[in-house]
Order: sequence, then structure tokens, then C-alpha cells
Amino acid sequence: MKKISACFLIAFVLTVLLTVPGFCREMYVGDITELNLRSGKGVTYPVITTLTAGDAVLVTSAAGDWTKIRTADGTEGWVASRYLTGEKPADIRIEDLKIHQETLQEKLEMATLENQRLTEENISLTTQLNEKILALTNTQKALNALKADSGEYLALKEKYEQTSKTLKELKEKNRLLEKRGDQQYASMAIKWALTGAGILLAGYFLGARNRRKRSSLL
Repeated sequence: MKKISACFLIAFVLTVLLTVPGFCREMYVGDITELNLRSGKGVTYPVITTLTAGDAVLVTSAAGDWTKIRTADGTEGWVASRYLTGEKPADIRIEDLKIHQETLQEKLEMATLENQRLTEENISLTTQLNEKILALTNTQKALNALKADSGEYLALKEKYEQTSKTLKELKEKNRLLEKRGDQQYASMAIKWALTGAGILLAGYFLGARNRRKRSSLL
């Protein structure tokens, strides 16, 4: 009893919804060659136009065995409800699948092109990275060589300064030795001069003495 009441309630709700103005849902012409669209709900009403299987229509209201619809071009009329279906016809589904497949194919081609572009960009970036690594390695080598040269330069500079200092000290010692040698030479010269003068004086006195002796003998 409860199941029967529930079924009647559902049927009533659907009937009310279908008869309420403004209620719209999309349906399709079912498996029929031609479906007459009439000006009223009955076979006695004149035919406005004919529909073919698979045509999409918009249901605006329903009354018993007749349903009021609106076609794609905006024409409104009544058709027999039993020839309408909520399921898309097979040819429409196939067409939708084809469109969907074409869309997927386009997306696949776009994804392939994008993947190719990213691959080429990745190769380019990898090449640039390798070049940067090589340049960095060469720079590091040059820096290490510069550090080594700097170390050798500092060592040579220190050795040069030490050598210069030693040479300066040797020059000073040589100057002092030359000064001391000049002093010794002057001293020896004086001594030699004095000795020569003494010898001359001694000779002079000896000569004078001998002359006096000779004069006394005469």
C-alpha cells in the first residue's frame, strides 16, 4: 500500500512539474521517421512542421499523452509524448563521441607540441648549464693559477727584499772598509813621508858633518 502511494505521489509530482509553465527540459525525438508538430494536443489540430528522429527539443509543458515542445528554431507546438525520449539517439551519441575524440586528439597534438617544446627547451637549458659549468671550472682553474702565481710573486718579492737588504748591508760594509782603507793608506803615506823626511835630514846632517871634517883636514 505504501509503495502504491509513493508511486502515485511521484507520478503526481512529475505531472505537476510538466504542466507548470516555464518548466523546461531537453528531450529528443525517438525512433520514428517523422513526428508531426501540431498546434494543439490532438490529431485533429493542424500540423505546423515535422520533426525527424534525433532532433533535440525543449519540453515546456505536458498534458496526458501530449507534450508541448519548442524546437531549435523557436517553433512551439504539441507532439505525442510516446515519441519523445530523454536519451540521446545513437547517431547523436556517436557524433558527440567523434567530437569528443577530435577534441582529445587536438589536446593530444597540443600536448605533444608542448612536450616537444619543453624537450627542446630542456636540451637548450642543459647545454647552457654545461657551458656555465665549464666556464666556472675554467674560472676556478684560472683563480687557482692566480693564487699560485700570487704566492710565487709574494715569495719572490720577499726574497728580493731580503736580497736588497743584504746588498745594502754589504754596500755599507764596503763603504766602511773603503773608509777604513783610506784612513790606513793616509796613515801609511804619512808614515812613509815622515820616514823619508827623516832619512833626508839624516843624510843632510851626515853630509854636513863630512864636509866639516874635510875642511878641517885642509
